[in-house]
Amino acid sequence: MTEDLSAPKFDALRNAIYHTTRKNYYDSINRALNFLVIILGAGVAGKASDLIHIKELWLEFSVLVFATLQLTFDFGYKARTHEFLQRKYNEMLAEFELEAKPSPSKWRAKLYTIASDEPMPMRALDALAYNAAVDATISDPSAKQLHRLRVPYLHRLLRHFLAREGYEYKLESEAATRWRRFADNFRA
Repeated sequence: MTEDLSAPKFDALRNAIYHTTRKNYYDSINRALNFLVIILGAGVAGKASDLIHIKELWLEFSVLVFATLQLTFDFGYKARTHEFLQRKYNEMLAEFELEAKPSPSKWRAKLYTIASDEPMPMRALDALAYNAAVDATISDPSAKQLHRLRVPYLHRLLRHFLAREGYEYKLESEAATRWRRFADNFRA
């Protein structure tokens, strides 16, 4: 079954996937920093410095840096923000399923209402969430290839750090067609 990829239901699914990924990312950073602050700050730094032959000052400084990162950027709060948005989109999907004849304008308006609470999107991650939603809604592999977006490796690598505001992600099928044309011209 091929779903309308511009429908509100598809957009809600894409946004739910996006916010799940962001929540998991921020939760991971939050847990890692908490772990480092506790381990390095619990008097272990002095003992560990002798063991690994590093000056105690450097380990104490690292506790300061990790604790400052944790307090300044508040990754736990950011994770909860994305968890809230994820829940809103999942609730929307559940409500959508209960409606016998969904009105696209009603659901588009609901999408806009939820989106008003969103922080700036990371476009590479959004493109990857789009691809995941395509994979979840289209069962035919050849049809999937027609709708998936091409996300360059560097963009995937930095998906949580750079917003990529002006970048337009093209379809993988368009990129493959351009590459074939280039290769044909090169051979000729």
